[in-house]
Amino acid sequence: MIDSGGIIFALPKLRIPMIDFLSHLSWLFFNIGVPVCAPIALLPLLSFSRFYRQSSKGIAIRSVQDGQLLWVVISMCTSACYEIGSALGEASTKNTLAFMLAGLLWHVLFIVAASILVLFGAADSTQHSAYHRDDEAPARRLMWSSLIMTVIVATSFALSHYSLS
Repeated sequence: MIDSGGIIFALPKLRIPMIDFLSHLSWLFFNIGVPVCAPIALLPLLSFSRFYRQSSKGIAIRSVQDGQLLWVVISMCTSACYEIGSALGEASTKNTLAFMLAGLLWHVLFIVAASILVLFGAADSTQHSAYHRDDEAPARRLMWSSLIMTVIVATSFALSHYSLS
């Protein structure tokens, strides 16, 4: 701001803890909560359609079994890479830069792993008239690996975001 004498001065930055808390909470909601929960929460809405009513039974669990959460892992890792990459120039020490590069590599490796696993999930999700006992074990492994990867990446994405801000 400029006063009447032409002197430039700045107002002190006012920090309100509740606003900071809501800012952090909204980031978590929009960057982790919505991508992870919204697709699964919306799938049961298919039961309202007459056309999809029969095939929509159990669709939420089937989508998780086929590794569809891995798409969320890929997008969260991409966002984390963008945030870390944008902050690389602001690294104050070599240790901070090394930590940021390690975080970047961590998320890139998860992108590669999730891309490979989602490929297997897409190939395995073809329609079968009946499941065989031997088909259940790979489906469960893919489901559990996608859930575990989602939790790990959501945590590392949040940690990288809050350590940079």
